[in-house]
Amino acid sequence: MDWERRCIRLCAAVLCCAVVLRLWSGGALAPVGQALGSQEAASFFLYLHTGRVIRQVPQPRVPEPEPSTVPQTVTFTPEDAAYIALDDTCGAEPEVERLLTAPLEPVLTGEGPRVLILHSHTTESYTQTGEGYTESSPYRTLDPEHNMIALGDIVAQILTEAGIGVIHDRELHDYPSYNGSYTHAAESTRAYLDQYPSIGLILDLHRDAAETPTGEQVATGCTIDGEQAAQLMFVLGTDTRLKHPDWEDNLSLALKLQVLLEKETPGICRRLSLSKNRYNQHLGRYALIVEIGAAGNTLDQARPAAKKLAEAIVKLAQMQNAE
Repeated sequence: MDWERRCIRLCAAVLCCAVVLRLWSGGALAPVGQALGSQEAASFFLYLHTGRVIRQVPQPRVPEPEPSTVPQTVTFTPEDAAYIALDDTCGAEPEVERLLTAPLEPVLTGEGPRVLILHSHTTESYTQTGEGYTESSPYRTLDPEHNMIALGDIVAQILTEAGIGVIHDRELHDYPSYNGSYTHAAESTRAYLDQYPSIGLILDLHRDAAETPTGEQVATGCTIDGEQAAQLMFVLGTDTRLKHPDWEDNLSLALKLQVLLEKETPGICRRLSLSKNRYNQHLGRYALIVEIGAAGNTLDQARPAAKKLAEAIVKLAQMQNAE
């Protein structure tokens, strides 16, 4: 009798296995298989077989990482000095690596206007390409859509859109007289600094000028987004002739901007120029003269260079926000 029962059980087991295999091959028992393979099922079968319970330590839920809204930190290393080229005709002999890696004061962040944009030589303009604007003198115009004010507007818009407070001084400091333009610009700068002590960066935007031996205006050149564009040049005053105690801090800022610009757009910067003159840069801790192209360039070539300058300043602001 026992033998017959065993045979019946064996046949029933074989039949059940055949049915299960048939269903499994058709995919009907996939959910069941998943359940049998779960940790809970494993615990249950282990309990039936041995009477022991698997005791699990609850694991904390790890939330899905959210997209980061914190700007990526920009750091500078001594090796980045390879991106720097400068003309030191005044014998200042700066320690480039030390100044490049030195921290900046957080002048680009916070409430209130942070950047003052002005133009000591406001009427400077570029080679015309059919615009037909009126010149007040060769390569100069009072038209704000074709002189340095137009480029200041580009920089101001990009900084403002990035949340950096900007004041753009549109006064013609070099008209009707070119002489005394830096004196007039200094008066305006002091007035703004008195009214808005939050200003931390002063940008004096110019365009350069030089002639070939045949009298043609020289054009600077680089490639931005596949198009011919003007280059940028930082002009830095030192204390080699007049008192300028913060000139190294100012140079530290210019070096950082030049590295950012060259990494993003190789060849966009000309050699950084150190001068024995101050160019009103002693009025603020951070004050830069930036030459955007030259008279031989067109305004269309200068515009993308001004945009890249503004974007580099925004990156520095993001660095300060992230710290």
